Amino acid sequence: MRTTLLIDADIVAFKVASISQKTFKFEGENGEVIEALTVDEWDEVYPRVDVLLAEYMETTKADDLIICLSCPTEEGWRIGIYPEYKANRDYSKRPVHLSAVKDYMAEKYRSYRKPTMEADDIMGILSTHPKLVPGKRIIVSEDKDMQTIPGWLWNPAKDTKPRLIDEHHANYFHLYQALIGDTTDGYKGCPGIGPKKAEPILEAHCHETKHDSRFDVEGAWESIVATYAKKGLTEEDALLQARLARICRASDYDFKKQEVILWKPQ
Repeated sequence: MRTTLLIDADIVAFKVASISQKTFKFEGENGEVIEALTVDEWDEVYPRVDVLLAEYMETTKADDLIICLSCPTEEGWRIGIYPEYKANRDYSKRPVHLSAVKDYMAEKYRSYRKPTMEADDIMGILSTHPKLVPGKRIIVSEDKDMQTIPGWLWNPAKDTKPRLIDEHHANYFHLYQALIGDTTDGYKGCPGIGPKKAEPILEAHCHETKHDSRFDVEGAWESIVATYAKKGLTEEDALLQARLARICRASDYDFKKQEVILWKPQ
């Protein structure tokens, strides 16, 4: 069976662009701290991309790869439903070569970059669609959110080999994120609910037998709504957080209209 890597190219680009520059600090004449930035030449930067991707291919024994890139942040579908999404990020500190590295990958390799879609969503859709990418698909990402996608996942920063995320774990982790939020992405989840409080709420809806395990999404959602209600919030508040936490699967995208289908509890 042919194996294709679905590359989180936003992370690859940031990693390569970051190591391709250095910041030096020194004291000025009046005692102020002055920063000076040095940036590597293009012919040093681009080979680092190729080497890193080749390492991914070799480690996973993959046959092919697809570069997945995000649309501009301000055009993302999540900002359309929640304007504060990622508003806490300081984009002025992006590495100098970041955009150029993304463009290089998009031009050299097979790539996907779609309007309103983040790289996470593109990877999620390609991974869960039965026909778009034939054979075995492996998401390659250091982003914990990709645990919300059923299928093969490899975190090159932590995993020695790809691991299979089943649908029950993916659904669990999605609702877990809906409870605790994600400060990096700027959505807060349920006030006062962190990992220690979220886990028992959801684990009450995990059912294991000798042969399999399953996660009751409907029952878990009722508990989530009740948890939000205790904080004076509504089901709509909970639903907004769940939608922000949802990484698109193929079932979350309308291919005819070319738009995201907002998540609803089944």
